[in-house]
Amino acid sequence: MALAGCLLATGLGLVAPLAIAAGGSDTCVATPTEAPPTDCRKPIDTDTRDIPGADEAVARALRLVGGHGYYQLCARLAANIWGRPRAGYFSAAEQWRQMVAAGNARAGDRKPPVGALVFWETGGPYGHVAVYVGDGRVVSNDIGDRVPGEGGVYLVAFGLIESQWSATYLGWAPPIYSTT
Repeated sequence: MALAGCLLATGLGLVAPLAIAAGGSDTCVATPTEAPPTDCRKPIDTDTRDIPGADEAVARALRLVGGHGYYQLCARLAANIWGRPRAGYFSAAEQWRQMVAAGNARAGDRKPPVGALVFWETGGPYGHVAVYVGDGRVVSNDIGDRVPGEGGVYLVAFGLIESQWSATYLGWAPPIYSTT
């Protein structure tokens, strides 16, 4: 699968979010002076319920369950699930704001497609993001930690984030990441 991008103006400058492209394995990136290659598709259509690459992302997410080292790094965990080394956003809250500003967020929609990033307001400045893996479950960090700072990765019910952390569900967005 190849990746394509289009530039967004953000508080961080110009950011090229990912989009899934048709065929190939090379990265397709639009730049200010060049269009993306012709074999790249437009960014993910969030009006559909099919996120390309979701099967691979869910498989990766389930392999991470039981691991550790993601204490307060939910955005990094979600990015890693989608094969990215980092999120490219300051926080899950910032990522959600960017998705809303770009028209990629589905606020309040409690039926995300498999592979979607799901977001919560936690009462603090950072928020929370997890990856929806289907059957009412998400892969999330920290939610089952027995020791503070453990940073465990867990497969949990979608609603546990709200009930255990008193978080407010915001909605879902497709996995769009900066190419930088």
